[in-house]
Amino acid sequence: MTLAGRTSRVGAQSKTPAHDDFPSRPVKLVTSYAAGNIADALARQVAQRLAEVWKQPVVVENRPGQGGSLGAQQVAKAPPDGYTLLFSAMAALAINPHVYSRVGYNPLQDFLPVTAVARTGPGVLYVNPELKVSSLAELIALSKARPGFLNYGTAGSGTVPHLNTEALKAVTGLNATHVPYKAASAVLNDVAGGQIHFAQESAGVVLPQVKSGRVKALVATGTERLAALPDLPAITEVVPGFVPIQPWMGVLAPAGTPAARIVSIDAAIQGVLRESEFRERLTQLGLVPLGLGPEVFAQTLRKDLDRFEGMVKTLKLQAD
Repeated sequence: MTLAGRTSRVGAQSKTPAHDDFPSRPVKLVTSYAAGNIADALARQVAQRLAEVWKQPVVVENRPGQGGSLGAQQVAKAPPDGYTLLFSAMAALAINPHVYSRVGYNPLQDFLPVTAVARTGPGVLYVNPELKVSSLAELIALSKARPGFLNYGTAGSGTVPHLNTEALKAVTGLNATHVPYKAASAVLNDVAGGQIHFAQESAGVVLPQVKSGRVKALVATGTERLAALPDLPAITEVVPGFVPIQPWMGVLAPAGTPAARIVSIDAAIQGVLRESEFRERLTQLGLVPLGLGPEVFAQTLRKDLDRFEGMVKTLKLQAD
């Protein structure tokens, strides 16, 4: 699916009256990932603070599936009034349109970017403790010694862990079969239980299980080491030249949402992001604050759509 050259509808939406008192009733924040996913954890932090700022409930509704696309499909059809918003990630908006033949929405025409809230820091590539490997090099060696033996899980085709793992396979010769799930928590449980061999996920999701011994960490998947696991090498130390994807997460509104309302929502989120306590919560989740407003967020989305179109074609990725 080629999306390059299509224009965003930012700035084309109608105006609201000067006396607009948004929000005057509860706001729904549809999260396109399951509970236990890092995007869900961040969405709930944002919703809690917005509810306090707005003095109106902000209700998080999980709508996982198809690598984050089901939630996006729902919000694309919602009334463009600011009362139904999408909290999603790079995968659903910039990758899935190239992976799935019928994604159900056009990210540039069906949404207005509001605020890119944060990006992930280094994640963790982790394995079942019973798998007799202690490093990424040993995992790769095992996969080559026993072709077809290893499998790995992700929260769906086209997710960042999927692309990162397939790119790693292309660079290192790692041999492993992809097993798509609907939620990162289900992947984690099955790695811990031995149903699948390894996976990679955000540090905030995996670290508690690493510390408890349910899973074993082999490498940090970013360009730097994790402060919580300083002895764990970064993947760029082990595989020189490898460039991991570190995705953004943020809030979008249905196309046609009034411009003044987009500005108002962004201003509220930017205010929350300036709070030191909130930024500390993001750090604890393994996230890096961004705070990109509507225009810059829209530019980022367009660039990433172009970037991942080439990557998906090169890796010959298709939905399972």
